[in-house]
Amino acid sequence: MSEKFLESFWAVLVLIFVCYAFFKLAFYFFWDRWKKKFPGLPREAQVPSFWLVITRVLILGTVFYLSYAGFRQTEGSKSKEEETLKGVDLLFLVDVSLSMQAVDTNPSRLARVKEAILRMLPELPGNRFGMIVFAASPFVYCPMTSDARAFAEYVRGLDADIVGDRGTDLNAAFKKAEEVLSSNQVLRNRILVLATDGEDMDSPSLFRFPADVWVWSVGTPTGGAIAYTDDGSRVSGYLTREGSLAPYENSPGVVISQANPSFLRSLASTNDGKFLDLDSESPNLKEVQSWVGSMEKNTNQRIHNLRRAEGVQKFLLPVVLLLLFDFFVLEFLGKYFGKSRTKLMTALLFVLVLSSSGLSAVELDPGGNRIKEGRNSYDGGDFKGSLEKYKEAEQYFPEDPRLDFNRGDSEYKSGNLDRAIRHFEKGAESKDFKVRSMSHYNLGNAYMKLGDRKKAAEHYLRSLKEYPGMEPAKKNLEWLRKLPPNGGEGSETKDQSQGMDDPIQPGTGGAGENEEGSKQRSKSKAEAGKDPKNKNKSKAEQELDRIMESMDLDNVKRRSPGSRNREVFW
Repeated sequence: MSEKFLESFWAVLVLIFVCYAFFKLAFYFFWDRWKKKFPGLPREAQVPSFWLVITRVLILGTVFYLSYAGFRQTEGSKSKEEETLKGVDLLFLVDVSLSMQAVDTNPSRLARVKEAILRMLPELPGNRFGMIVFAASPFVYCPMTSDARAFAEYVRGLDADIVGDRGTDLNAAFKKAEEVLSSNQVLRNRILVLATDGEDMDSPSLFRFPADVWVWSVGTPTGGAIAYTDDGSRVSGYLTREGSLAPYENSPGVVISQANPSFLRSLASTNDGKFLDLDSESPNLKEVQSWVGSMEKNTNQRIHNLRRAEGVQKFLLPVVLLLLFDFFVLEFLGKYFGKSRTKLMTALLFVLVLSSSGLSAVELDPGGNRIKEGRNSYDGGDFKGSLEKYKEAEQYFPEDPRLDFNRGDSEYKSGNLDRAIRHFEKGAESKDFKVRSMSHYNLGNAYMKLGDRKKAAEHYLRSLKEYPGMEPAKKNLEWLRKLPPNGGEGSETKDQSQGMDDPIQPGTGGAGENEEGSKQRSKSKAEAGKDPKNKNKSKAEQELDRIMESMDLDNVKRRSPGSRNREVFW
C-alpha cells in the first residue's frame, strides 16, 4: 500500500463524510418545513434531536482527522544508544601514486587493492578502521572509525588524483604511519596494512613499525603501462615520458612502471609480519579472522543518534474510544432510519484500525513497495533511483540475497562492476535455485566485462548447474568457446541481466522451483541410476562438461615445429 494510494483513500473518505454531513443537516432543514406543512407527521415518524446528530457528525469528523494524523509518518524524537565494541585497530597505508594506475594488474593495481579491502570489511565486525594515503607526501585520509560502511565509502573514493604531489616517497609514508600509530588516535592492539607496488626512485630503507604488519604487494616486476583519464576533458590514454598521453599501451615512449615485491617482502620480514602478493592471491578471510581473533582486543564505546520514522500513536487511542462511544452510546440514543449505514461505516473504521499490524504504520508492506518502486525505476532506466529504493528496502529485508541480486543488476547497468560483483555473490547464496542461477550468470557477464574469461566461464557453468534450463548461459558459453585464447578484443557478452519481477516478500525464498526444474531434476536422477559412469549427472550437465572440456580453460598449449611447448593462461 503506497503513500499515493493512502492519500487517495483518505480523500475518498473525506468526500463521503462531507456528503454524509451535508445530507444529515439538509434533512433537518426540510424536516422543519415538513412538520409545519403536515402537523401530524411528528406522531408518525420519530427522528433524533438535532443536537445529537450534530454531536455524531463532529465525533466522526474528529475520528477521520485523528486517523489521518495517526497514519501519517513523522520523524520521532532523537534517541541515543550506546554500543560497546571489542576489536583491534586496522590502519591501512595505501599508495595512490600514478604507478598504482598501471595495468599489469587487471584492471589496475589500485582497483585490485580497493577490491581486496572491500571484500575483507564485512568479515571484521566490531573492529576500527583508518587510512593514510600517500604519493610524494602522505596524509590521513580517513580517521579511525568503527563504522565499516562509512570506511567502505572512503575506500571506494580512492583515486590517484587525491594527492596532488607526483612521485612516491615511501620513507615519508612510513614516518607518517609511525606518527599516527604512536598517537592516541590508534589503540594499543593494532595492525598496519601496507598496500603498495614498492616503486620508489629514492631507494627506501627498511622500517620497523610499532604494530603488527601485513604487507600487500601489487604489480609485477616486468611492469605495465600507466593508464590515466582526465575527468575534466574526458581524455584518456597511457602516460609517456614527455608527460602526454598515448592511445595504446605499446606506443613508443610509454612509461612502464615496475613493481618491487622483493623490497616489500624484506619489509614484512623485518617487522615479523605477513606478506601477500595480490597479483597471485587474495586475502584469506578465515585466516584474517583467526589472526584478529587471536589478538588481545581493544574496548571502545560508540553512541548512535537514532531518529525513527513513525506515526503519531497517541492519536489512535482517542480514535478507538470515540468510535466505541458513538457505536454503543449515541447509536442507541438516536433511533432513526438509516442507522445501519452508520453502523457499517463505524465498524469498518474500527476493523481498519485494529487490523493494522503496527498502529503507527503508513503502509502495510513498505519493504515490498520500495522494491516494486526500485524495479519500476530500473525498467525506466533510472538505475540511480532504483538503487536508492533498494537501499530503503534493506531495513525491511536485511541480508536478503534476492535484494542483493536486484541491487547488483542496477550497479551492473550503472557500470559499477565491483559493486555489482559483491551483490551478485551474495545473491548466489539464496535458497532459491533460480536466483542462484541468475546471480552466477550475471557474475559471468561482469567478469567478462572485466576481461577475466576464466572466471566468467566458471560462473556460467555454475549458473547451468543450478538451473540447467538457463539458455543465455549456454549461449554465452558457446560464444566464449569460439573466441581465440588471446581474447577477442572489442567483443562483449550478451547482456541479459535480469531482476525479479515481483516484490520480494521475506520468508518466501527457496520454494520457487517450477515444474520444468523439478522434471529435469527427477529425470537426471533416473538417468543416474542407468549409467554408473555419469552418476548424479543430468543430460544438461553432461553436455556442459563436454563444452568445458572443449574450452580447456586452465591453459591452451601451442606447439610449433622445432620449438618447445608454450602455455598461455587466460
